[in-house]
Amino acid sequence: MTGLLIGIDDTDNPTSRGTGHLARTLLAECVRRGMKPVGVTRHQFLIDPAIPYTSHNSGACVAIAGGRGVEEAAFAFDFVAAQAAEGSDPGVCIASSDQVDRPVIEFGRRAARQIVEMDEAFRLAKAAGITLKAMGGSGLGVIGALGSVGLRAEGNDGRFIDLPGLRELPDRVEARTFALLGIRLEHYNGPRTPQAGDAYLTLGWARPRLVAGEPVLVVQWSKQHNAWIPADRKKSRPLE
Repeated sequence: MTGLLIGIDDTDNPTSRGTGHLARTLLAECVRRGMKPVGVTRHQFLIDPAIPYTSHNSGACVAIAGGRGVEEAAFAFDFVAAQAAEGSDPGVCIASSDQVDRPVIEFGRRAARQIVEMDEAFRLAKAAGITLKAMGGSGLGVIGALGSVGLRAEGNDGRFIDLPGLRELPDRVEARTFALLGIRLEHYNGPRTPQAGDAYLTLGWARPRLVAGEPVLVVQWSKQHNAWIPADRKKSRPLE
């Protein structure tokens, strides 16, 4: 994917809407400004008592197709700072996809399984020519912001919490509906193979995985619903 990536993290507090919701609001603002949306992905980082986080320690990345350069998205710094919840520690990262090098991708991978430091995040961003800023509080969100950009650029981590048309899907759809949105279906091995005319239920929550840079919805057959349903289930407090 060629375009712009905007990573954000630590924008919430225990009573506010989550980082995912702010990322979707940011995508809507990008669209309002004439940018072409690709979607928003959620990326999970290490859960550890030594790491301060609000609920799930996940960051988000807004992806924009094409664009006229990183400067076009620079408004996101002030936008996130203004929209972030009181007491949060927001970080924002903006990069063109071709700026994201292997060290930044590896940083995102490591942040998913071990403790990493803010100093390293700033050092790697500077080396890659990526703009990374702390926008309030401790600024600890720069870790997840850079990590989200790295993982989104690699294209094999996280899930889409927004992409054009995803949240407008009705509960019952046909396979071609997903194809029109650019979502590839992956049928989980089970008692049934997909057949023409099969029904697909979103159950109000379809969040495709990010696989090889594309949205992939894993589905499984449900005898109860006599239809294919998403294999991934909604968490107790999704940051969306």
